[in-house]
Amino acid sequence: MDQLVKAHLDHRRTWQDFDYCYPVISRRSKGLSLGVNLNPDKICNFDCVYCEVDRVNPARRGDVDLEQLEREMATLLDLAASGELFATAPFDSTRPDHQRLNDIAFSGDGEPTTAREFPEAIERLARLKASRGLHDVKLVLITDSSRLQAPEVIRGLECLMQNQGEIWAKLDAGTEAYYREINRSKVPFTRILENLASTGRRWPITLQTLFLEWKGQGPSEGEVEAYLSLVQALQHDGAQLQGLQLYTVARPTPEAAAKPLNPKTLDRLADRVRSGLPGLPIEVFYGPDSLA
Repeated sequence: MDQLVKAHLDHRRTWQDFDYCYPVISRRSKGLSLGVNLNPDKICNFDCVYCEVDRVNPARRGDVDLEQLEREMATLLDLAASGELFATAPFDSTRPDHQRLNDIAFSGDGEPTTAREFPEAIERLARLKASRGLHDVKLVLITDSSRLQAPEVIRGLECLMQNQGEIWAKLDAGTEAYYREINRSKVPFTRILENLASTGRRWPITLQTLFLEWKGQGPSEGEVEAYLSLVQALQHDGAQLQGLQLYTVARPTPEAAAKPLNPKTLDRLADRVRSGLPGLPIEVFYGPDSLA
């Protein structure tokens, strides 16, 4: 069973006095992930019930200064290379085999592809990574899949995928109704599916799916079957699915009714997903019940 350690529970998008870049130990990355927050204003086009972003307290700033962002990332790369980062809490709890730089990830306090600076930010950090010879370090986009066909986003993705890029794209629902209930977005569900299909035909994508207990219930059997039908349709439509990350709530959320599924329930769902999607690599990430 995948186990949480203390470092996994601390995914704050702040690091010391930095405004844009932050380190996390990511289970899905299996190592150190250097996050890039292009939404310091905390504005997002999704309002997921399980989102852990604090939108009660005001944002520190709303602009994106790309020069500062690049300086912050350079500093984090130095700390990772020297090992100094792993001597400070909470990173000193990191498993030895995870004390490695895996990726630079565009994530943060909102949907990164909504930032007008998205393509240039990718281009700058791709150059920074290359200048340091970090050819094994990935560039990862963690996205809600809402803007994958926008021309400026495609420009950024072209650079991302030329520089050890990976696209981790959200799909949490099988039906429009459940999507509205859990992701609470005004973006049409059909657009999400169209974006996944179009992007997946062009580049490999990894699906990210969070199943949770919401208002005392997990996803219904009918919802799971509808979800499997959608993923099967993506495959049939030519989408290059390189894997699926199935996970649940791992950290506290502002919504009290959003709770993690227990490991047994998540395992049962994972078994059904595996049987419905044979041949697709599926990784399962558990909630705080598995804290080491």
